[in-house]
Amino acid sequence: MYLQIRNSRIYYETSGAGEPLLLLHGGLGTVEDFASQTPELAKHFKIVAFERPGHGHTADTTEPFSFDTMSAYTADFIEALKLGVTNFVGWSDGAIIALLVAISRPDLVKRLVCVGGLFNAKAQSSEDLNWIRSLTSESFRKVASPLVKRYNEISPDGPGHFSVVLEKTKKLWLTEPNITTKELAKISAPTMVMAGDRESIPMEHTLELFRSITDAQLCLIPGTTHFLMSQKPDLVNRAILDFLTAKEKPKK
Repeated sequence: MYLQIRNSRIYYETSGAGEPLLLLHGGLGTVEDFASQTPELAKHFKIVAFERPGHGHTADTTEPFSFDTMSAYTADFIEALKLGVTNFVGWSDGAIIALLVAISRPDLVKRLVCVGGLFNAKAQSSEDLNWIRSLTSESFRKVASPLVKRYNEISPDGPGHFSVVLEKTKKLWLTEPNITTKELAKISAPTMVMAGDRESIPMEHTLELFRSITDAQLCLIPGTTHFLMSQKPDLVNRAILDFLTAKEKPKK
């Protein structure tokens, strides 16, 4: 299905029934990032997942990529579908967007699961930053051929546009996000910070993210990397569902 948001025709999918649960995919990804989660989560929630401009079935725009723009699109999407207060699960870039929406639009966020997210681009290791700088369409195809193949097959911009999207993504990853711990402290929605114990994002940064959000929970999935959702889906799904369906504690 498609929905017009600003100047973009946004592709989205829904499944299941109940409270809305919005899934936010990673950089250069699609709704398929949650292929190991959607069937299980849809047994308990109305799953809504959309693809941002320049990703999947949604055409690119002439604008550079920016997390602020992406979070604004997300808020507009929720309002256009009249979802009301919504549960969020964001992975990687999607986790960053979820944090920004929770900061800027707390009225839209019921509970938040931040999977493999970071809040400051400079926290990445020098090795990771150098890898991002060195990325080309050819080198990325070698390490993530299924992702590139999926883009080439479904993007309305055609296979030749992938190099444009990759360059926009590189600039984004090298310069954003720049969320402060003071901004994180403003998040009022119950939040779970989830990561693999072999995550490339430094563990100290994940811990700082967790500690900066009031009453947040921390969930580390053993023996997994940034791709924990597909590596140990049963553990990930159980933790997400336990968190999202837990009874709320009375406010003190």
